[in-house]
Amino acid sequence: MGRILKRVPLDFNHPIGYRWDGYCPDIETFQKLFAQKYPFLNDYKNCSDICQNCEINCGECSEGADYCFWYNEDNKEMWFKEVPKGEAYQLWENTTEGSPVSPVFKTLDELCEWCAENATVFANIKVTKEEWKKMLDDDDVHYQNGNITFI
Repeated sequence: MGRILKRVPLDFNHPIGYRWDGYCPDIETFQKLFAQKYPFLNDYKNCSDICQNCEINCGECSEGADYCFWYNEDNKEMWFKEVPKGEAYQLWENTTEGSPVSPVFKTLDELCEWCAENATVFANIKVTKEEWKKMLDDDDVHYQNGNITFI
């Protein structure tokens, strides 16, 4: 699972482990926004249903796929919202839609200390506070085993 550092407001309180809706709204939001333009959305039960137009899972189009209702720039403007920016630090996963995996911390050192005890860089692999700090400073959270690097 990929990890990234986000700068968020100190009082940011989005639940840990829950998808940020601004990255991937639920199907009800998509239906409300786009069902008139894309009637096939009314048949969806969730966002991972198969798209009848392009026959791939919704949200798995590349961001350059202008034909996709999900990533079409005009459509994306209606639903995409970035996480609010702030002065605090939080670890997020970015392998799926994106969700926080740590509490919010006032300093990067506090976050790295928490990560050393509570977060993994790959599978169940943990690293030291110093290793977390270097990876987060370099924006490159990874695990290396021999000549194989897992990101």
